[in-house]
Amino acid sequence: MNLKNRPIRTCIACRVKSEQNTMLRLQCNDKILLPFSGKGRSFYLCKECCEDIKKSVKSLYRQCKNKADYEQQLKEMVEIWKTK
Repeated sequence: MNLKNRPIRTCIACRVKSEQNTMLRLQCNDKILLPFSGKGRSFYLCKECCEDIKKSVKSLYRQCKNKADYEQQLKEMVEIWKTK
């Protein structure tokens, strides 16, 4: 696949555009943070924002439209993503 055809996505925390396969794709479902299941709306976080949890949690409040406790959930998702 050449450079023109690679999917580019935007990080919700820092608004950096990057290739889709280098970002973490998540979704919110009933105040629970989940990896994208293939159905519904999703969003992306870049590697740098996955390291800065506080900045990312603030963006998650805005994206998920509630103030649930996403800090621990995000830490777990990032650890799973790093092991893959």
